[in-house]
Amino acid sequence: MMDSLQFQNLKAFLMLNRLKIDGRRRVVTLLAEGKTAQEILEQMIAEDIFKELAGQEAGGQVFLPEREIELCALKKVGLMTFSDPAYPGLLKEISDPPLVLYVKGTIEKADQNSIAIVGTRHPSFYGRAQTKRFAKELAAKGLTIISGLARGIDQTAHEAALEISFGRTLAVLGSGLDVIYPKENERLYERIAAQGAVLSEYPLGMPPLPENFPRRNRILSGLSYGVFVVEAHSRSGSLITAHQAVEQGREVFALPGPVDQLTSRGTHRLLKEGACLVENPEDIFEGLAEYLKRENGFELVAAGAADVPENVPPCGMTPDEAVSSFHAEGMESVLRPNEGNSLSESAVTVEELLKEEGPLTQDEILDFSGLELLRLPALLLQLELARKVKKNADGKYAALKH
Repeated sequence: MMDSLQFQNLKAFLMLNRLKIDGRRRVVTLLAEGKTAQEILEQMIAEDIFKELAGQEAGGQVFLPEREIELCALKKVGLMTFSDPAYPGLLKEISDPPLVLYVKGTIEKADQNSIAIVGTRHPSFYGRAQTKRFAKELAAKGLTIISGLARGIDQTAHEAALEISFGRTLAVLGSGLDVIYPKENERLYERIAAQGAVLSEYPLGMPPLPENFPRRNRILSGLSYGVFVVEAHSRSGSLITAHQAVEQGREVFALPGPVDQLTSRGTHRLLKEGACLVENPEDIFEGLAEYLKRENGFELVAAGAADVPENVPPCGMTPDEAVSSFHAEGMESVLRPNEGNSLSESAVTVEELLKEEGPLTQDEILDFSGLELLRLPALLLQLELARKVKKNADGKYAALKH
C-alpha cells in the first residue's frame, strides 16, 4: 500500500507525464535538482505551464489521476515513474524520457541487454524468415527482443523470442495498455505480458492515434543497445526509429534485401547512411559486444600497454579485429573482468562442466548442472563475453582452450 506522500507523488507524475516535450524535459531537470514530482507540479501550475496539455486527453475526457490509479489497479497495470529505482537505466539517458511507464508484466534488469527489431507491416517471405532467425537466435543468447506489437516484422520478432523457453520480449504500444492494437494480436499481447512486458507512456483509454507511433518509437530505441531494421519502405516509421537510435547514441543494423523489392529501399538507404550491414545474428551480437561487456563486467584490455582504447567502435571494428590490431603492434589483448567483477560461481560451474563433458546443448547443461532454466542464458552470455565458451554451428556450447 502507498502512503499519502507516495500517492500524491504518483498523481503528480501522471499529470506531468501529459506535458509536451519541453515541459517533460524541464521536469527531468528539476528532478535531477532534487525536487519531488509534487513540488514540480505545484510550481508549473503557478507558472501556468499546463497550457501545454492541449490535445493530450485520452478519448476526449478530462484526465483525473486518482481515477487513473484506480483503473490501473483494476486492470492489473503497473505504474513505473521516472524516479522509480526499477525504471530502465538506458531509457533515462534519452533526451525525452517518458515520466511514467504503464506496464503489464515485468521489466527485469537483464532486459537492458536488448535489441529492438523493427520493419514493415507487410514483409516478404524472406523478411519474415530472417526476422524469425535473428530474433530466435539472439533471444537464445540471452538478449531481450524489443518491438512494437504491429503486424508483420514486429509480430514475427515477438513470436520468435517467445519460442525460446526462457526468451524475453518487450512490446511498446502507441496506445493505452487497455487498447490492444491491432486487435488480432490480443493473444500475442497476453503471451508477451506473461514472458516479458507490454508497456506504454500513454494513459488508459488512449486510442492508437497516428501521431502516437513516431513518439512511441523513441522508447523502442531508447530501451535498446541497438535497432535492427529488417525490411522497410523508404518512408517507413522504422526509419524514424533508426534515426532516433542514432540521435540517442545507439547502434543501427540493417539487413540487405533484393534490389528490386520496395521493402529493401529503406534498409539500403540506412546502409548508405552508415548502418551496420548484417548477414547473421552473430554480426549483431559482435556489434553489441562492447556494450554487453561493459554492462556485464568485462573489458577488452591490451596487456602491457600504457593506453587502452576506451571504446572499440562496434561497427568499425569487431572485438576480434581489435585483438588482431593489438597483436600487430606486439601487444597481447585479453578480455578480463572489470575491477570488482568476476565470473559467478555458477558460470564457473558451467565452464568446468563443458570442459569435462565436451560440447553440450542448453538442455544437456541444465540436466547435468541442475541450474534453473531462467538463469542459464545470462550465465552463457557471461561466459561468451569472457571468451570462455563458444556456441558451435550445431547449437552446442563448447569450452574454449586458452
